[in-house]
Amino acid sequence: MDIDESFGYFARRPRRDRLFLNMYDETKMMDIMKATGLVAHLRNRGFGELAIDIDQDETLIHYLRVYFEKKAVENLLIDVRLSDSRFVPDKSFFEEGQNLATLDMIVIEWLSIQNPGAIFSKDRPQLPGQSKPGLGCLQYLMKMMYVVAEGVIKDGFMDVPDHMHGAVMYSKNFKFFNPAHEGVLRAILRDAKGYSLGDISWGMITGTIIDVKTGQPQVYDPSEQIYPVSKRLQKYFASKRYGKRFNEVYKKKKYSFDYERMVRLRNDIIKTKKTEDL
Repeated sequence: MDIDESFGYFARRPRRDRLFLNMYDETKMMDIMKATGLVAHLRNRGFGELAIDIDQDETLIHYLRVYFEKKAVENLLIDVRLSDSRFVPDKSFFEEGQNLATLDMIVIEWLSIQNPGAIFSKDRPQLPGQSKPGLGCLQYLMKMMYVVAEGVIKDGFMDVPDHMHGAVMYSKNFKFFNPAHEGVLRAILRDAKGYSLGDISWGMITGTIIDVKTGQPQVYDPSEQIYPVSKRLQKYFASKRYGKRFNEVYKKKKYSFDYERMVRLRNDIIKTKKTEDL
């Protein structure tokens, strides 16, 4: 698969308009955040007064930042950076004659959700690559972005998570475009049931989640996860071909988790590296 950059619709408006995705101003984004429950969720977490900042950089990446009370780095709650790209899937994913040659996607370049005043605890441990505890609002943010995608008429959102826990968190709304990758993810979650999200993520990093059939560690292979918006993309994920390949992998795979070894290796790693840098 390859991604062909095409700025198309987003490039039509000048930067001075300061519209998110060249369509939504701060007032409209606040209305969408209220309608999807995001504002109410943040208020319940103690963040009643919000400030929104919209921008676009020289590479046409669109920024949406949500702050508590004032636009200051130390008050940043949500940082979303999106770009417009065309996704060209490999033909092997489709039936002969099926045509999904080009998909117009909104790519999630960066997504950070953090509680600036919180600290990590045993109940909410630090995940690899995480600098601050989250806010538990991903589901509301996904609803917000669905509304945004419908407005700009896109096939969906696309992300390539750096870490296993990112893929797991996105998996409530996203699916890997490659059904084999989706099968591996779901099989790991099935066989590692009862372990925390952090344990599973560290299991991938330390190579302690083992493919029982091969005896080798399962390697996390970052690839495109998609949140479908258009009917043609929803139809792809609901297709018999996708489902068949997914089930083949899901039923075939079996994993074991050497938890004790993971803990030892994790402790060795954090002696020399910061968890947020992993």
